[in-house]
Amino acid sequence: SDNLYANLGKSNEPEIEAPKVVAKGMKLGGVGGMRKKDSLMAGMLAEDNLRGVAGNAADPFGLGIGAPAAAAVPAAPSAPATIMVEEKMLVQMSREGEVKSSEIKGTITYTANTDAGTMANVVVNKPVYSAQCGAGWSFATHPKVDKKSYEKQGVLALKGGKPYPINRPVGILRWNYSGEDSAPFTVNCWPEDEGSGAINVNMEFELQREDAVITDVNILFPLGTTDPPAIESIDGQFKHDPSTGMMCWHHDVIDANNSTGSLEFSIAGGDVDVFFPVQIAFTSQSLMCPIEITCLTNSSSGAGIPNNMTVRVVPEIYQCV
Repeated sequence: SDNLYANLGKSNEPEIEAPKVVAKGMKLGGVGGMRKKDSLMAGMLAEDNLRGVAGNAADPFGLGIGAPAAAAVPAAPSAPATIMVEEKMLVQMSREGEVKSSEIKGTITYTANTDAGTMANVVVNKPVYSAQCGAGWSFATHPKVDKKSYEKQGVLALKGGKPYPINRPVGILRWNYSGEDSAPFTVNCWPEDEGSGAINVNMEFELQREDAVITDVNILFPLGTTDPPAIESIDGQFKHDPSTGMMCWHHDVIDANNSTGSLEFSIAGGDVDVFFPVQIAFTSQSLMCPIEITCLTNSSSGAGIPNNMTVRVVPEIYQCV
């Protein structure tokens, strides 16, 4: 493919979620995994059978690194409701790792899978996140959601007690935040021409949000040549694809216990611009917004509604340019 960033992060494997019953007072739970939509990333997978056959969530780009794939799990029976709590991230960094722009777009999406899920009250911890999310944050309910119930009680329900449509996802709450502190970690890349037909490259990542747990981190960049890099030192793992001239720097996890890491290598060449843009993908459940769904109940009986819940952060664009 001419576009080196065409397919990285895409997967043909469906996500499997176990039913999650949320009782009143229970904190937000669920299993999440990132499958990056409309990814700009590329092509270490296009040739040489680099894509993993099993679609390992810990190795979403088929790089042959990271945790081994888990055994296949049979699809769980559909619960009456599905909830997706998602934050999409758009982050642009300078080559020195300075955050130039960072935006978070969050959504709670509710889907009634059966009649038992149509009459629903989705209750969120509004007093908590309203107190913590000050300047720069904005929240908006769907036009069909009863705004008064949301403002007074944190209850997300359709106006007039109307039922949710079956099998049609409804984005019931959205939020937005723009601020440099929203980027969970930064990456810098310092290529230096050694003047002898070789370039020395130093890269580093640094955690910015101590509360964040970032998993399956893949930092991908072109080398400008099909020659292999000469690794001087590395934290984590790397994969080189000679057919595309791409390199991936991989970390299983970036968190408070693994908050910094570096990579140094040399490569044949004389153009320090060939390594950009550096594209970054990862999975995470560490939302920037401290929002939680405290309960999901039937609006008539007050009984809890069993549901499948997913919490995930999706790096739509996360790059160093």
